[in-house]
Amino acid sequence: MAAKVTAGELPPVEERLPSEPFVVECIEEAGEYSGDLHRVLTGPADLTGNRVIVWDNFVRWDYRSGRLEPIANLVTGWEVSEDGLTYTFHLRKGTRWSDGEPFTVDDIMFWYEDIALNEELSPTFPNWVTSGGEPPVVTKVDDYTVDFSFVKPHGILIESMAFNGNGILAPKHYLQQFHPKYADADELAAKVKEAGFEAWYELFANRNDDQNNPDLPVLWAWKVETPFPGERMVMVRNPYYWKVDTNGKQLPYFDRLVNDFAQDGQVALMKGIAGEVDLQYRHFGFGDYSLLKESEESGNFTMYDWLAPGTGSPVYVNQSFGDLEQRAVFQNRDFRYGLSHGINREEMNDLFWFSLAVPYSPAGNPADPHWVEGYGSTALEYNLDLANEYLDKAGLDKLDDEGFRLRPDGQRLQLLLECYPSEEGAALIDIYSQVAGYWRELGIDAQAKEIERSLWQTRANANESMMPSYGCAGLNWILDPGWYVPYNFCYWAPLFAQWALDHNAGEEPPQLIKDIIDWYEELKSEPDPDKRLELGQRILGRHHEELFIIGTCRIGINPLMVKNDIVNVFKEAPADYRSHHEGLTWPFQTWRRQS
Repeated sequence: MAAKVTAGELPPVEERLPSEPFVVECIEEAGEYSGDLHRVLTGPADLTGNRVIVWDNFVRWDYRSGRLEPIANLVTGWEVSEDGLTYTFHLRKGTRWSDGEPFTVDDIMFWYEDIALNEELSPTFPNWVTSGGEPPVVTKVDDYTVDFSFVKPHGILIESMAFNGNGILAPKHYLQQFHPKYADADELAAKVKEAGFEAWYELFANRNDDQNNPDLPVLWAWKVETPFPGERMVMVRNPYYWKVDTNGKQLPYFDRLVNDFAQDGQVALMKGIAGEVDLQYRHFGFGDYSLLKESEESGNFTMYDWLAPGTGSPVYVNQSFGDLEQRAVFQNRDFRYGLSHGINREEMNDLFWFSLAVPYSPAGNPADPHWVEGYGSTALEYNLDLANEYLDKAGLDKLDDEGFRLRPDGQRLQLLLECYPSEEGAALIDIYSQVAGYWRELGIDAQAKEIERSLWQTRANANESMMPSYGCAGLNWILDPGWYVPYNFCYWAPLFAQWALDHNAGEEPPQLIKDIIDWYEELKSEPDPDKRLELGQRILGRHHEELFIIGTCRIGINPLMVKNDIVNVFKEAPADYRSHHEGLTWPFQTWRRQS
């Protein structure tokens, strides 16, 4: 930034930093300024791979102790009232947006009053920041102090802010020009028309996109300069970034974050092997592990074994499926047990995971604190006699002329496992075709089908897919609960998830599933961490018993590629979306050692 300071385009660094900057103790050692940090993404639909690298929140995940914990970040700290209902946050004084404007509580109030509570912009209030089914009351105490008050204690607010908290950060000074409360009506209408939109809220959302709008001020280490589409997405240094190393150097060390374009995950893998990637595991799966290890020397990189926190490639048995006769079969536990006993997981392990995986059905991950010894082991034994016995007991003991099992209503039972094209390791369609083949041996007319990813998502969320087939979270799931709780999304009970958020929508679940929803609501509003732990274990225990999600095998390794000249990267860490993937290694403090 020295040249811009000399030219008068920027004030000196000491005037760009807050009075109390965040001082970063680097993972290995304080570093030197570097040029470009290179990654590879597959275009505009792949921007999560960039967001997790750049985003900062009130609270940030810290893994330097080897344990995942939330720490103060954009705030210097917080207090919780004695009754657990009010959180008071203290913003880091003097922090500025990337255009130099002050970041204050007014920006938080703008998010609260003019975005979150505006039904045109936010038809529903962001669920992660509610408690007791009600939004908080957000109150400005002063320019750098803000209260969040709840009707019930929000026991996981701090962790939720580490995961989702970037959503509350909105630069009022920039965005108000696109909001009818502040903008001249005629001028705003002209902007909407010029941009090709029909409504002001469409323009507002477009301008409030930190991955595609170079004009939007941000608080991250890098801001977008050249978005996709194009051959590369380029992020440039934020001159007002509010972090320094222990030597007082303003971070980030890298001038630019460059995401090169790859047509698909296979091309991304080839670019990585060719040495064109500095720090990444996105698009590199366990199935690519041997190839990546073989290419370390020629590509001048090292592979590190991060923890894969998921639960393999399971099948979600849709408990709210629209065909009521089919739903009745799906809701019969004997049916789910029969399907599970019919899967030869040892054979699948040999076929798809080099015999290094572990047979498992989703009930958390052994590294998750809510997991209990033995969870995930229900009905794993491959036993065709037992499988057929359970299926007969489920009322599927009659066959048609072709030898396929009939539902109790006399119709042939048909199962369709839907997956989308995978880009990493073994193809999902191969995995799920294998499962469907095992079930055909049990007399079930089962097929696997590969469909385009956005269509897969649409069908799963709309309750149109009888058996969505996809991975399942294992760590930090209480922050993203739809994997195990009908809540926001839920591939194994979409209609019940709609009901959980709005009792006038979706469909009321049976008590067996309503219990899970109630336990999660208790967990979310429980200030006692020990009681939260017990409730989380109870939720996973219900899955362990009921097998709403039938698993195949779980693999524990997620390979992370790091160029050999990159410094300050964790050699081991959880590779999890809820802890922001590679962003957990704090890319703002990585740097390139010059040989």
